[in-house]
Amino acid sequence: MKKIIKSYRMLYLQSARWSINNLPGILLFNLVIIVLVLLRSAGYFQPFFLLSINSIFFIGFILLPIMLKASREALFSIAGFFWLLSALLQLFRVDIWAERSSIYCFQAFFVGSLILFFDHIFLRKKNV
Repeated sequence: MKKIIKSYRMLYLQSARWSINNLPGILLFNLVIIVLVLLRSAGYFQPFFLLSINSIFFIGFILLPIMLKASREALFSIAGFFWLLSALLQLFRVDIWAERSSIYCFQAFFVGSLILFFDHIFLRKKNV
């Protein structure tokens, strides 16, 4: 029991330290997502650009490594979460949401793969 409490405290302290260090990025990220959702609900770009929830998620996945310094492992775990959610929703025959969560899984996996690709190229050039 003490081991669980100690690991919980360590996780709490690490997340508190991370959130304090990344507070401007968190605020800016949330502001961008809120503005995108408000622009979508107002239909601001409607005739020229379809600002759907899928595109808002994709923009959010692109902004995660930039603003919140999320690693490729974080994006791959987000993709795994959406993949499991999609399987669970498919199991319960909620096909529309299962399809949507599989699209989010693909988007997170794509952005994580891009980060992995760029890290490999740029880190490989530094080591040679």
